[in-house]
Amino acid sequence: MHTIPALVSQGIFDKDTTLWCSWAIKSGGKSVWFGGDTGYRAVPYLPKDIDDYGPEYEHLPRCPQFKQIGEHRGPFDLGLIPIGAYCPRAAFSPMHVNPFDAVEIFSETKCARAMGIHWGTWVLTSEEVRDPPKLLKEALQRKGLPETGIFDICDIGESREF
Repeated sequence: MHTIPALVSQGIFDKDTTLWCSWAIKSGGKSVWFGGDTGYRAVPYLPKDIDDYGPEYEHLPRCPQFKQIGEHRGPFDLGLIPIGAYCPRAAFSPMHVNPFDAVEIFSETKCARAMGIHWGTWVLTSEEVRDPPKLLKEALQRKGLPETGIFDICDIGESREF
């Protein structure tokens, strides 16, 4: 098992004072990467109808650690990647990813398959509880990936065996 540390925050006044990490397990010829509680890129305040993945926002820096994880620890059979707790985007993007960020992380960490986690359990932010899975399908479509079978979710109360 390898842990991959990252300093993040869980509140307004604790930036870079809490240590959170992702971790990877390889055993029996299989590998799993758990993305933990993480951000991907800091997005400034934008009106709600503006796509922060549009060409005018391509310059926003992306966290390089995910690509490094994929290069040094991947590929992974399964990634457990957060997809929720992201609204309002300007406030939460440094510490939580939205589904579009999650699909980028999926690619960079070299996961063969993934499950979207970190949504639908606690009301942490203002997005609707069912929005993360809907946006995940849109994000997968945008990247030319199938909407199911590659990066899925467990519905609320559902379980899966791998």
